[in-house]
Amino acid sequence: MSRFARFLAPLLALIALLLQPVRAEDFLDPSEAFKFSARMVDGHTVSVTFQIADGYYMYRERFKFSAQGAKLGVPAIPPGKVHYDETFAKDVETYRKSVTITIPVEVNGPFTLLASGQGCSEKGLCYAPQDYKAPLVGSGSVPLPAASVTPAGAASGGAPAGGAAS
Repeated sequence: MSRFARFLAPLLALIALLLQPVRAEDFLDPSEAFKFSARMVDGHTVSVTFQIADGYYMYRERFKFSAQGAKLGVPAIPPGKVHYDETFAKDVETYRKSVTITIPVEVNGPFTLLASGQGCSEKGLCYAPQDYKAPLVGSGSVPLPAASVTPAGAASGGAPAGGAAS
């Protein structure tokens, strides 16, 4: 019986370790996992970059953009890496390391870019969608096609911009 106990004790310790709940301190704060920045490339184009920490990724379909005081065109989002996501039970595009998205904007002066994105840790934690805000100044006089314009001040909606990579 003692030989069985010597085998069983380490096995039970391993099982207990594996069943421990994941601790919050095991994960980065979302502002560190997904660092957002935005800048004007020229008077009528915004460049949005997400620096994504090692071990984390963002979903393409979860990017959304809108503006207060400006009209946005359709975001140009690069292709992500496609993989099957068991959580959503479908193929998704994700980004790792970084992703840069450009957005045409019709504005002449200051405006606020509103962005939203969602990402996860490879350790199994998916964060709630995060909201970002960037005060910018544009001087674009290039009109946007009517079909691609996002209404100014559409803070909670915005044109889907996608964005998750693995």
